[in-house]
Amino acid sequence: MTTRFSLAELADMLNVPVQVVRRAVEALAREEALTAESFQYMDRNWRIAPSDVKRVQEWIACAHQRGQLEPAAVRRTSHVKRKQVLSDSGPDGV
Repeated sequence: MTTRFSLAELADMLNVPVQVVRRAVEALAREEALTAESFQYMDRNWRIAPSDVKRVQEWIACAHQRGQLEPAAVRRTSHVKRKQVLSDSGPDGV
């Protein structure tokens, strides 16, 4: 199963407000620039595949350079924090 990120998780990783991530994801979806692994469910909720994180990050950086985002909305987009999910099993996988 592929790990997918919510808008809030992605906003935390990219260090930007959720509204900025939502705007980026919805714009990329309209342009059909997201992979089939990212999808919208229940109206406004999104699950973003790891392969699309870089696209979202680049969209935010380009929108910021074009002046389409408020300067305070983008604090830093130079890196992505990595989310590591640990299982509840022991070191032997039991």
